[in-house]
Amino acid sequence: MTKLLFLGCNFDQIPYLKVAKSNGYYVVGTDINKNAPGIRYLDKYYPVGYEDIDDLIDLGEKERFSSADKVFTAASHFAYVGASAFAKRFNIRFLSPRAVDICLDKTKLYRLFKEQNLEVPKWTLVENQNKLGKISKKYKVFYLKSDYGKSPNYCYRVENNKIPKLPRKHDCWFRKYFIAQKEIAGNHFRVNWLNGELICFFKISDAIALPFPFIDLNKKTYKSINNLISKLGLQSHLIKFDIIYYNNKYYFIDIGLEPPMRLRLYLKHLGYNFEKIYFEHIVENKINYPQFFELPKNLIIKNGTVKKI
Repeated sequence: MTKLLFLGCNFDQIPYLKVAKSNGYYVVGTDINKNAPGIRYLDKYYPVGYEDIDDLIDLGEKERFSSADKVFTAASHFAYVGASAFAKRFNIRFLSPRAVDICLDKTKLYRLFKEQNLEVPKWTLVENQNKLGKISKKYKVFYLKSDYGKSPNYCYRVENNKIPKLPRKHDCWFRKYFIAQKEIAGNHFRVNWLNGELICFFKISDAIALPFPFIDLNKKTYKSINNLISKLGLQSHLIKFDIIYYNNKYYFIDIGLEPPMRLRLYLKHLGYNFEKIYFEHIVENKINYPQFFELPKNLIIKNGTVKKI
């Protein structure tokens, strides 16, 4: 029986755990929370955190993982740190630790965007609180973001020189710097990229989005995205981009690795088993997503609920 390392056993991961079991895997799961609800679906449980690389490797050796086995996570971005390191150690097909680190480290990601000729809003490093006064005069309206991960707790919009007090202690989201990034006032899109096919949502706000039939990326931008994905080795993954369209340019804000929330809500509303489709895509390299250009667009996603417009 093929073994599967499954990182994260919270409520949101249970549907994926059920798919893993129904597909016949021997599921070895990890969660630092010994009371995580998904533990009861596991064949073997280890109380190991997402970034506890040494302990993950130890359990892999105890369970005799090999290149014939699999790795999966549908948890936070940090779960990909452990999953990628584990996969590299046991020669399992998965994202590389380097690719995961670049996706999480904004300074590396923004520089890579520029190297691949993808526009990024102007940004600068903030080494200390004293630098913010000069930045506020330069950018007028800007965002302050921590340098690592995707934590909404460390993202501030600054206007009229109303500068927040930044934390002094470093943690997993704040490693070295904050980043000041100029605000771009354009149309925001969440673009899911699957084997060159675009699955788009127009973001009215963080809570409201519309399925969008088409976003007209020019050939140069399309090629640059393909080059970026190839450079990071993400061809077999479902990638999410946050893009702003303004003044005939596309500005790239972020990249995401975890299962796409809006796409999941959209497909589940239409009767598709998203968890099964996504799990089999990531673990078994099966592409069973529906033809998106044929799906209805007269829907709105609002506060986690899908309704007709």
